[in-house]
Amino acid sequence: MLEPSYDLRPARLEVVRDLCERFHGYGGAGSNATYAFVVYEDEVAVAGYVWQPPPPGAARGVCPEAPQGVLALSRMVAVPRAERRLNHVSKPLRRQMWSLIDRTRWPVLVTYSDEGQGHTGHVYRCSGWEKTRRSERPVFVDAEGVRTSSYSNGLHGGRSLVAGGKTTMQRWESWACERGHADEWMTRHGWVRVPRPGRVWRSGNPAFTYERTGA
Repeated sequence: MLEPSYDLRPARLEVVRDLCERFHGYGGAGSNATYAFVVYEDEVAVAGYVWQPPPPGAARGVCPEAPQGVLALSRMVAVPRAERRLNHVSKPLRRQMWSLIDRTRWPVLVTYSDEGQGHTGHVYRCSGWEKTRRSERPVFVDAEGVRTSSYSNGLHGGRSLVAGGKTTMQRWESWACERGHADEWMTRHGWVRVPRPGRVWRSGNPAFTYERTGA
């Protein structure tokens, strides 16, 4: 197998957030990441990717039988084409999807192309995602004018945000298993729900995590 022509590494979220603040249309990124990756050229970050679980309602909409198995590509960003040698940001994205992310734990990946930002989803098409649902969504910005989600830390509406109109979002999905069987897939690969004694989510529900038996 040929070595990739780009230098893709796991990275601190802060590195991708800095790229987003300078080059992403939303002007920022969140404060949590399950995975964060960066492409470097001469030790300079030229592209970044952030993955995290989507809000529970969004996860159920994609995979009702196992919303806990859904992981979202929440940010993808790159410096302008003239400032990098990387021709196709889709190639390191596809590598993450099928080589670097544990698809036994995250059988379902989801992301969105924002038509209001002029995005066509070309990168997702090139990296093998499937186009699914298209819908109109409200837009929110924080006090600094950074585009953000109304969902944070387990709650909707917990922050002071300003409505910024509406946009149309195209959903894209990638399944490592047959649709409708993500729960069976996770169970077959040893993932079980484990309570976290004495811990609760901000919603008040008992906290839990997922662990792999025999790991």
